[in-house]
Amino acid sequence: MRIIDITRTVEPNMPVWPGDPPVVIERLCNIEEHDCNVSSLCAGLHTGTHIDAPWHYVKEGKKASELDLSRFYGICKVFEIRKEGHIQKEDIKDLDIEQGDIVLFKTENSYIRNEKAFRENYCGLAPDAALELAEKRIKTVGVDYLSVEPFGGNGDVHRILLKNDIAVIEGLDLFEAKPGRYLLSALPLKIEDVDGSPVRAVLIEI
Repeated sequence: MRIIDITRTVEPNMPVWPGDPPVVIERLCNIEEHDCNVSSLCAGLHTGTHIDAPWHYVKEGKKASELDLSRFYGICKVFEIRKEGHIQKEDIKDLDIEQGDIVLFKTENSYIRNEKAFRENYCGLAPDAALELAEKRIKTVGVDYLSVEPFGGNGDVHRILLKNDIAVIEGLDLFEAKPGRYLLSALPLKIEDVDGSPVRAVLIEI
């Protein structure tokens, strides 16, 4: 059984969404002076590999602790789309995507390694692609940058997905994942009253 880690490492100086807090990791106690090492982490909930709860963009939407965990665990399909610009309806309409699927899109984003600065020209989902996924009634969509929506978007892509009960996983690292079927585990933390959560996302070859 091979497990592929598709989670980005949380570390200081990693790219974060503009306006989000930077990652700060502090050592509160060290084993040289105390009995153990104890550290703290300060970061936004949409840092690195994370999920968006509907409440992120939908006023009456569910919060992270209320989500159906089956949307973040199960058989998934990885599709590779390498192109200039964003993913459009035309790019996905003929793919083997069915009702209830968990779908991950591997794009050029996964091939850009060791970035320290946020990149505005990442590949996201165009609104017509989000509508296509909603029409197909998929369960979950995952993307390989910090947002499913192109930079500068007005939130429509998020709202199309979240209002149609499609779970959203962002910030995946799919560099080592070849197109195909896997078992996905990307469970959110059980944090009360929040709009997102970090996850440890892995693919298990089946």
